[in-house]
Amino acid sequence: MGKVRMRTHVEAPIEAVFDYAVDFKHVPEWNVTVLDMTPAAPLSKVGDRFSGTMKFLGRTYKGEGQVTEIERPRLIAFTSTSPEGGHQDWTTHLTPAGKGTDLEVEVDYEVPMSLLGAIADKLFIERTVQRNLEQSRDNFVALVEHSVLQPA
Repeated sequence: MGKVRMRTHVEAPIEAVFDYAVDFKHVPEWNVTVLDMTPAAPLSKVGDRFSGTMKFLGRTYKGEGQVTEIERPRLIAFTSTSPEGGHQDWTTHLTPAGKGTDLEVEVDYEVPMSLLGAIADKLFIERTVQRNLEQSRDNFVALVEHSVLQPA
C-alpha cells in the first residue's frame, strides 16, 4: 500500500473550501485523474455514494466509493474502489487559518499488482500519484479562490 500527503493553504473561508470539496460535480475540473463524476448533489453524510471514470498511467477505469466520515466544515473522508482491484482511502482535514483555510490531504492507496506491479509502485507509481495530487491541489486552490472572488 502506498501513501501520499499534501498540505496547502486556500485564501477562502473554511465553509467555502469545504462546500467546494464535497460538491463532486466539480471534481473533474480540478482532479487531473478524474474524467467524470457523479452524483450531481454535494456529499453530505456518511454512506453517500459516488462513481466516476478516472485515467491513470494512460489507462481509463471506472470506480465507485462512499463517504466514511464527514464533519462539516472540518473533515471529509471517503473510500473508493475499482472493479480491476485496488482502492483509495482519502482523508481531508480543513483548519481555519486567518481569513483562509489550511488543507491537509492524506491518500492511502493500493493498486492491483503482480510482483512487477509491486516493484513499479516503489520506483514509479508513488511519484506519479504524488505529482497528480500536487497538480490537483494547485487546480483546486485556484478554482476555490476564484469562485470566492467571482461568485456565481
